[in-house]
Amino acid sequence: MEKLTVSREKNALYFKYDGEITLDVTPELKRHLEAELADNEVAAVVLDLSGVGFMDSSGIGFLVSVNTRMRSIGKACYLCRLSPKVRKTLGLVQLLSYFQVVENEEDVAALLS
Repeated sequence: MEKLTVSREKNALYFKYDGEITLDVTPELKRHLEAELADNEVAAVVLDLSGVGFMDSSGIGFLVSVNTRMRSIGKACYLCRLSPKVRKTLGLVQLLSYFQVVENEEDVAALLS
């Protein structure tokens, strides 16, 4: 796995991943996310995808599963700082409107206040 940074700001859990989101790394990303959610009461998960240069179908599935899980427990999931390639990929599979996409952390803070 490339580089994963996890932080918490107020009531949001921030995940920033730099690298490719593929079948090779999605299980580990899921494990990290589940561990963090088990240990933290949060109102939202923010996935910063600015450092993601490529994402395959398992990466798309990971994003969908995080979004679905958070919605099922009445919480929010935001995709933040989409790289051009991620934005293009999600657009091609017509999923951009499925996610709550924000440009930066300030937008997240405004939505959570």
